[in-house]
Amino acid sequence: MIRRAVLVLLVVLWTPLVAFGNDLSEFFPTKVGTLDRVQLVVGQQAQAEVDQLHGKTLSAEASAIARYARPEDAGKVRPAEVWLSRVSSENEARRQIGVMVHKMYDNPKSPFKNPKKLEKNGASVYRFTGMGQVHLLWYVGDLAYWISAQPSDEQVLLDVFCR
Repeated sequence: MIRRAVLVLLVVLWTPLVAFGNDLSEFFPTKVGTLDRVQLVVGQQAQAEVDQLHGKTLSAEASAIARYARPEDAGKVRPAEVWLSRVSSENEARRQIGVMVHKMYDNPKSPFKNPKKLEKNGASVYRFTGMGQVHLLWYVGDLAYWISAQPSDEQVLLDVFCR
């Protein structure tokens, strides 16, 4: 009886912790500078978008995507996108970002050009241009980030997300 009560208590206490660990919405403020968060995709739907973008299933424990725009730019300017995945370890995050950077850099047909490496708050940020936007990739711990945005929004997005 006591054993069962302890087991039930552990399940009740553990379930929210596990769910919280896989919900990345806490990383996405509703406002970034003058940009409003206009969409937040989490859970299986976010992972499906990540997999669709890459054309294959990627290993991630959780994924989320947020889109940011100014109300006056609706329909005129592509929203900034922040893609975030929590993977199994820091080594896996480093590996995934490294693979993406090398594919972007090495593929002569890649739309991503002008590679540059920046340092921001101790993180190596890989910057590319292409498709009318800047693209910023980095990892911190077990989190892998990719931001696509208008060049004028690059700094504020880096200041908020690369900390």
